[in-house]
Amino acid sequence: MKLRPEQLQRHLLDGLQSVYVLCGDEPLLLQESTDLIRQAATKNGYSERQVHAIERGFSWDALIADSQALSLFAERKLVELRFSGKPDAAAADVLIDFAQRPPEDTLLLITLPKLDAAAQKSKWFTALDNHGVQITVYPVDASALPGWLSQRAQSLGLRLPTEALQLLADRTEGNLLAAAQALEKLRLLSDGNDISFDTVASLVSDSTRYSVFDLADAVLMGDASRAARLLLGLESEGQAESVVLWALQKDLRALTLAAEQMSQSGQQALSSQALNQLGFWAKRQGPAQQALRRLSLIRLQRLTSGVIDVDKAIKGQSPERAWDALLRLTMAMAGRPLFV
Repeated sequence: MKLRPEQLQRHLLDGLQSVYVLCGDEPLLLQESTDLIRQAATKNGYSERQVHAIERGFSWDALIADSQALSLFAERKLVELRFSGKPDAAAADVLIDFAQRPPEDTLLLITLPKLDAAAQKSKWFTALDNHGVQITVYPVDASALPGWLSQRAQSLGLRLPTEALQLLADRTEGNLLAAAQALEKLRLLSDGNDISFDTVASLVSDSTRYSVFDLADAVLMGDASRAARLLLGLESEGQAESVVLWALQKDLRALTLAAEQMSQSGQQALSSQALNQLGFWAKRQGPAQQALRRLSLIRLQRLTSGVIDVDKAIKGQSPERAWDALLRLTMAMAGRPLFV
């Protein structure tokens, strides 16, 4: 059974399953989901709790023997398996067995990092999904963050105007833990009053986390102002210029190939399958189509040629500063060239 994180609390009121699998790379949402399951387990008499950090080479024998042991005085127990990576072959066999024959009076809580498509189709993951509850936690993207903050603020009894929510979103993008902590700080200091823009500006420092993938997405969507902010953030964090260029160049190459296909076939847009073959997975296909409507084939070819100049700047073979060259490429791809 698959659930979204926001469905978990209601689900737990109807009773507990024997296996719960949580995966993803958003620490706050993972932590809050595991806390809800622990609380529900305690209320349902699971008084013993065992926690195992699973690394490669972990010995499963003791855990299996303990789960199979019977005792007249056995208590219900919650067993947590915390994986730092994808389960190996030994772990996969144990998980399949646990899913198909869950130990009596035991609730199994498994936490995993973000899993790729292959892992989600594996036998062990399918077995857990078929016999328990699976929750994948996704990061809250920039467009959805103000709404997420608004809902969380309301649950804390806070009232923030739109501009204050947007400022809070700008200062905590990519860092939900910082966002949640900022709201808690505002709650403690608000004294039941509305939170103003100036209050957020003075109390909430910039704790944004920047990613080259977020930058690439902003560029595809033509969000030039956000792309510029992300690029400056990556520079301030010391990201390697070559990594930023790689992310931009990868999409530029794919967009150019897509535009060439459209030109040769006379199509106004490419199919989902064609975009997928070019490396644009489902969530990025809409933004890719936006970019193709915004950038002509001739423009894309010119930008591709211009990548050489950016590469020279990064290697110190040109007088232009590398980050200035990257900003120029970023703005041009986002549809707002610095120089026409």
